[in-house]
Amino acid sequence: MIQEKAHRKEILLRLGSLLDDQDILVAALAGTTNECFHNLHRPANLYLVGMGMVTPVSFGLAKALPKRRIIALDTDGSLLLSPSILPVVAVYKPQNLCIVVFDNEQLYGSRGGPASQTAYGSDLAAIAKGAGIRTTTTVNNSEAFAAEFSKFISERGPALIVCKIESTYGRGAGPNFNGQENKFRLVRLIEETEAIKILDGSK
Repeated sequence: MIQEKAHRKEILLRLGSLLDDQDILVAALAGTTNECFHNLHRPANLYLVGMGMVTPVSFGLAKALPKRRIIALDTDGSLLLSPSILPVVAVYKPQNLCIVVFDNEQLYGSRGGPASQTAYGSDLAAIAKGAGIRTTTTVNNSEAFAAEFSKFISERGPALIVCKIESTYGRGAGPNFNGQENKFRLVRLIEETEAIKILDGSK
């Protein structure tokens, strides 16, 4: 049983060293968005994605943008809310999708709250493997994460990396723009870099 736990900031900083400008990050609400904004802010980040929606949104982006790597920054509580996305990922096998799950073993870890099922033995990596995703693992430090993410870069996905983390996180103001503005910023970036038109500009 894993005893040691990482800090989300450590994982994010290691992740940042492995990304390129084309990679898109999709970040869950609260602590994940806040720490990503403070430690790994970049134009191709989508913040404040609601519980249960992080991996589904990332899957959709991965299918729509197969030349870009899409990294879901999900959480244990969020993924447990919609585990039905895992068999979908397994069936369609988007090679450009990596699901990073920050597991602090609390349903609402950013604000305190009850323990999640992972605190009692539920294994998200095993659940994903059972759903048909072949590349799954659980890590508890930034070095192991970097090794697994590098494997995703070289071998392609879909992959799921569960990161066991402490329940504390760096406080501070989140993004200085709202979710809708963030969404349109990302859409404009995709339009410019993919030479495609998503919005007609009439609104």
